[in-house]
Amino acid sequence: MDFLKSIAENWASIAEIIAAIIGVASLIVKMTPTLKDDNFLLPIVKFIGKYIALNTNAPVVRPK
Repeated sequence: MDFLKSIAENWASIAEIIAAIIGVASLIVKMTPTLKDDNFLLPIVKFIGKYIALNTNAPVVRPK
């Protein structure tokens, strides 16, 4: 029960951390010309798309 209480009390901080992870991953993907780093970040994008984001059409495989 304490775990749920601590999540409820710190939800703003948790949301900021999630937003920061999304932002950094997006910047890395946009700033680099190769697909190597994009493929490295694909599991993060898939996780966010499946469990966190409201956009349920997240890519499953990186288009070539």
